[in-house]
Amino acid sequence: MANNHAIGLQGALVARIKALATEAGNRVYDTVPRDTSGNVTAVFPFISLGESDEIPVDEDCWDRTETTHLINVWSRAVGFPECKRIAAVLREGLHEQSITVTGNTLDRMRVQSINYSRDPDGITSRARMVLQTDTQPD
Repeated sequence: MANNHAIGLQGALVARIKALATEAGNRVYDTVPRDTSGNVTAVFPFISLGESDEIPVDEDCWDRTETTHLINVWSRAVGFPECKRIAAVLREGLHEQSITVTGNTLDRMRVQSINYSRDPDGITSRARMVLQTDTQPD
């Protein structure tokens, strides 16, 4: 069976984010809950895992994967403060930290950027965090 580092990495990231005890609590989603009309039913604030990109890095004696993850923080509190507080906890708990990834070794994890924006609905604030991880099979 092939080593699917992406599944182990996602599980480790979700576990770490939940353990950070942000204002979002355990509301960390791969698929955000919605009603049959497509409206978000999740309680705000929450965190969602967005897209990710993998780049295989083949080096002498190494089979490494560089993965870029999009982590979103969603808030409907007035202004950006709640969104920024949650993003700050995520940055501190993820940037240059270590997590255990089943079947893999995490070589490095770093926050590349955080972007804050207001959604077109005028009430939802969002932080887009770009996280890069480098892993290799055990």
